Amino acid sequence: MMKDKIGNGPVLEITGVHKKFGGITALNDVSLEVQPGTCHAIVGANGAGKSTLMKIMAGLYPPTIGEVKAFGASLSFTPEAAQEAGIALVHQELSLSEDLSVAENIFLGDLPRKGVRIDFPKMRKESFTLLARLGVSIDPNELVGRLPTSLQQYVEIAKALRLQPDILILDEPTASLPPEEADRLISLLRDLGEQGVTIIYISHRFREIFALCDIATVLRNGALVDTFSLADTSTDELVESMVGASQEKVSNKEAREKTASSEVVLEVEKMYAPKVQGTSLSIRKGEVLGIGGLMGSGRTELLRSILGLEQRSSGTVRIHDGTKAFPINSYRAAIKRKIAYVPEDRRTEGVILGRTIRENIALPQLGKLSQLGAVSSRKVRELSSQIADDVNLHPKNTDGLVRQLSGGNQQKIAFGRWLATSPKLLVLDEPSAGVDVGAKAEIHQLINTLTHKGTSVLLVSSDLEELLLLSDRIMVLRDGFSVGELSADEATESKIVSLGTQEIHESIEKVDSNA
Repeated sequence: MMKDKIGNGPVLEITGVHKKFGGITALNDVSLEVQPGTCHAIVGANGAGKSTLMKIMAGLYPPTIGEVKAFGASLSFTPEAAQEAGIALVHQELSLSEDLSVAENIFLGDLPRKGVRIDFPKMRKESFTLLARLGVSIDPNELVGRLPTSLQQYVEIAKALRLQPDILILDEPTASLPPEEADRLISLLRDLGEQGVTIIYISHRFREIFALCDIATVLRNGALVDTFSLADTSTDELVESMVGASQEKVSNKEAREKTASSEVVLEVEKMYAPKVQGTSLSIRKGEVLGIGGLMGSGRTELLRSILGLEQRSSGTVRIHDGTKAFPINSYRAAIKRKIAYVPEDRRTEGVILGRTIRENIALPQLGKLSQLGAVSSRKVRELSSQIADDVNLHPKNTDGLVRQLSGGNQQKIAFGRWLATSPKLLVLDEPSAGVDVGAKAEIHQLINTLTHKGTSVLLVSSDLEELLLLSDRIMVLRDGFSVGELSADEATESKIVSLGTQEIHESIEKVDSNA
């Protein structure tokens, strides 16, 4: 295995790598070495070139110029060659087939056989063992498309571990995981490192990088700007190297308190739906109501049920407009009443990857951008340019396809496309998952700008620091039940976690007694 391959040199050598996509330079003369048995972090703002570099290492992209050596031998740029060299990649954006089972995805391309037939029992057994190693219980027979995004991420990781790689590349593996699940994965990766596996790790969560990694290489605008020993580096130094300047946390709570309104915008009463158990809540004008809880607690299901995307068995949802209240029984009704939704999975629900930036931004506003049934190209250009400026999109050119953008810029489009609708209520599910510190601060600023203008926000986030920073109140869920609510003054990370893990018998009794 690896000890026979590496000798005394680096396991991976990247020399003078350039990569262009049309007229866009994604990587510019990048050279680095990865030493055996280390965890080497690649960090940088969204669009810095991290994912492109990972895909070159994994044989998915050939460089325009440059060379990559694995264990001293030049790498041919095909996935098969990288796999043969002992390299496996866990993608940032899931590469699973939703119509196949968990086991079939894990073994895709290398299905075990018993004679001429596929050995399904072996495939299921080994898949179950791999997933158990990751600490999750997932039925290997379940279709991947029926799993939440967070569990799909575990399937993606199991798929890579099945190859028993010598070099494991992970691109934002915890972006869709709550803190306790991310900690479990970090522990597993630390164990793999102790077994001699070399890890190359991309994450915007600095806590993970400092807990797991030895070295950090910083990319900015496609170029390598510095390499740090993390034992001798602070978070502030790393951030400044990434973005070229220090970043400050943005909170607008004081401004909201000064303009606080008692006017109720959204009212939910005793709503029952899949994984939602008799939840009631209300949101005032200009307020941010945060929703906390562990993975599987029903946070996303609550949002989707409010929006009419999940079937409710009982309960009411009303949006208030002045003295009138309008029922929300469908997503169409939600959009009509100016409720905007930025979903957790931006690639499948938040944007249309095969369409241009301009088309994505214009989509919610086609009625206003049309005259006599024809869409005005001039109005679309003007709107998309304005929104690109508002969300600080890079690059500003809105002609390109959304799939060509970094994850952070895709998220800005998923967010920004609703700005022109002047939403009364903005529903956000993990709004900063997988984005860098700079883009995260910009998204927070956008949220605060909107709330200062009177927009209300319903926010789900696994990032407890984000939840505390932005929320005026935090409602905590467990197993579909609301188990408590915390004001901004009393909320802490430990209180949110404590509520999210407590017994729920009292909450059940309270819901039953009020039914």
